[in-house]
Amino acid sequence: MTGPFTGLKVIDLSQGDGAPYCGMQLGDAGADVIKVEPLEGDWARHLGPPFDHGDGPLFMGMNRNKRSIALDLEKQQGREIVRRLARMADIFLESFQTEAEIKRLGFTHEELSALNPRLIYCDVSYFERNGPQANKPATDLTVQSIAGLMRFVGERGKEPVKFGENYTGVVAGMYAMQAIIAALFWRLKSGLGQKVETSYLRTIIATQTNYFTGFSQPDDPGPAGGEPSHMSPPSRGYKTKDGYLEFGFQYARGADPWGAFCDRFGIPEEIKKKYTSAGVTQRGSRAGSDIRRIIEDAFKNLTTSEAITVLDGMGFMCAPAHDYDSMFKDEGVLQQQMLLEVSHPSRGNVKTTGLPWKFTGTPGSIRLAPPLLGEHTDEILKEAGYSQSEIEALHSLMIVR
Repeated sequence: MTGPFTGLKVIDLSQGDGAPYCGMQLGDAGADVIKVEPLEGDWARHLGPPFDHGDGPLFMGMNRNKRSIALDLEKQQGREIVRRLARMADIFLESFQTEAEIKRLGFTHEELSALNPRLIYCDVSYFERNGPQANKPATDLTVQSIAGLMRFVGERGKEPVKFGENYTGVVAGMYAMQAIIAALFWRLKSGLGQKVETSYLRTIIATQTNYFTGFSQPDDPGPAGGEPSHMSPPSRGYKTKDGYLEFGFQYARGADPWGAFCDRFGIPEEIKKKYTSAGVTQRGSRAGSDIRRIIEDAFKNLTTSEAITVLDGMGFMCAPAHDYDSMFKDEGVLQQQMLLEVSHPSRGNVKTTGLPWKFTGTPGSIRLAPPLLGEHTDEILKEAGYSQSEIEALHSLMIVR
C-alpha cells in the first residue's frame, strides 16, 4: 500500500519553516517532493544549535521525504531547470520574501501555468502579497505580535509573552496543505490547476475565530462577565514529588468534586468549607493562588504517576505535564507510533516524529531522511531529460551542485 499522493510530483522552492512543512506533509502522504535549494542551501540548514553533520534542527525537522537539487537561480540555466521541472509537476510551492523577487526570477503563476495548465501553484508569505506589510521582512515572532497571539500566553494586564518558535509557520503550512488538497479536488473535475495563496498572518488569525467571537461580546471578557477562559492566566501545571501534572475540577464526576478532593487528600474541614467546587474551577478567581498551594501540598509526597492514578480513580480530568524525554517514554504516545527513526546518509538512524494522520487504505510513510544539500541533483536532472554530458556541463559551470 502507498500513500494517497503517490504519483504526484511537487517542486518545493521554499525555505525556512512554514511552506517547507507543507512540502513535508505532501511527501509524508506519498508525493515525490523535489526541494530546489540555492547552492548554499536552505537558510534553515544553518540555524542552530545544535549542529550535527552540518544541518541544524529546523531544517532536519521540516524536510524529510524530500529529494534535494541545488541550483544557482541567478543564472538563466538554473532558472530554466526550474521551468523544466514545473512542466512535469503537479504542485509548485514557493515562499519568496517579495512578489518582485518571484517576477524577477520568472516564476510567477502566469508564467508557469502557461507551461503547465494543470499546475497547482501555492504561494506562502508572511504578510500577504498586498497591503502595507507586503514587502517587509518578518519572522514567526513578528507575525505572532501583529496577530495578537501573545495575549494567550501572558497574563491579563501584563507584558506579552511569545509562543514557541515556528508556531505561525507550522499553522501556515497546514493551511497551505488544505488549500492544495482543495485545488487538487477541483482539478479532478475541471482538468485545470490554479493558484492558491495563504500567509502566516492570515492563517494565525483564522485559528482564533472562537476567541474573537468571545471577545466581541458586550460584556467585559474576564472573570466578571462573559466566557472567561480565553482571558484566564496561563496554566503552569501542579508540582508533584518528581515533576508536574495538569488537572482540573471541571467535568469531574460527582456533585462536589472539591469536597471529594479534600476528603481523599486529608485537607482540613475548615479549608474545605472555605471554598466551593464552583469557585475552584475558575483559574482567574481570587482564590486561585490559595487553591494552588493547597493542591500542591496534597501532591508533595506523590510522584506524578501516583497522583494521576488517584485522580483518575476519582474521575478527574488529568495528565502528566511532559517534557520531550518523559513524553517519549509514555506508552500512550509510543503506541501511536509518534516516535520513529529514519536512516540518514551521514548521521545513521535519526529520530523523527510520526505522521499526524492515519489512513486505512493508503497510509503515508517516512521513506526519506532530510536530504543532504544537492544529494539528488543528478538523478533529478536525468528525470527532467538532461543527458549525462549536459549534467557534467552544468556542474562545471557551477549552475548546479
